[in-house]
Amino acid sequence: MLLHLKKYDKVLLVFFGAALIGSFLIWTFEERFDQNDWQTKPEKRYQMADHIINSNMLVGKSREDIIQLLGLPYKSNLYDKDNIAYRLGRPPSFSESKRTILIVDFKYDSVAKVIQDFE
Repeated sequence: MLLHLKKYDKVLLVFFGAALIGSFLIWTFEERFDQNDWQTKPEKRYQMADHIINSNMLVGKSREDIIQLLGLPYKSNLYDKDNIAYRLGRPPSFSESKRTILIVDFKYDSVAKVIQDFE
């Protein structure tokens, strides 16, 4: 049985295939969190930030757990909130790039959210 696709269906199939391949490539080459790399290569932390944020791996952990996992923070209580911050380094850019930081926000003594911001 031959499947006859209309021109519109072929275009949709190509876009769906491209999106699927693109998602797979991004997932394959995304840098995953590695505690040793985090602590020994602070200039490359920006590569692990997306994995830390998207996986929610820190949510629910205590301040002591975070410090044990990520090391001593760069700053605390940014913007007058209960949080700690870690420098991520400078991602490559065609223009002058700003330093980025990972902010770990606490609520009731456990991590509520993790965000990335500019310093």
